[in-house]
Amino acid sequence: MPISLYKDKAILIVDDNKLVRKIISKYLDSMGFEEVFFAENATEALTFLKQHQVDLLLTDIHMPIVSGLTLLKTIRNSAAFKQLKVLVISSENGLEYIKSAITMGISGYLIKPIQQADLQKKIEAVFKQEEPSQDS
Repeated sequence: MPISLYKDKAILIVDDNKLVRKIISKYLDSMGFEEVFFAENATEALTFLKQHQVDLLLTDIHMPIVSGLTLLKTIRNSAAFKQLKVLVISSENGLEYIKSAITMGISGYLIKPIQQADLQKKIEAVFKQEEPSQDS
C-alpha cells in the first residue's frame, strides 16, 4: 500500500506512558500519517471516540483505572464502535492476555518494545483488509 494513502487515516494511540506515545507517533509520522491523536487512558479514549471518527485504535493493556482489555470490551459492546479496528500494543506477552484480546476481535497484537517495521507490517495488514478485492 502506498504511503500516501495513510495521510487520510486517523489513528488514536491510547497509552499511559508519554514516551511510548511519542515513539509510536514518530513511527506513524514517518509512515505518512497526518492524523494521530492521543489518550492517556481508556476514559479519555472513549470520550475522544464519541466525538471523533478514527480508522484505527492502538491501545496498551495495562493502564491505570481502566485496562485496555476493558476498553476493548466496551468498544466491542457498542454499536458505534463495534467495527473499529484495534491493534493492541503491550509489554504483556502472557498467553491469557493475548487470547482475551483476540477473542474480542482485535486486528493485531504487538509486544513492546515496538519496532517500526513490525508496526508498519501490522498496520499495512489492517488497511489492506479494507481494499476491494481485485476479483470483483
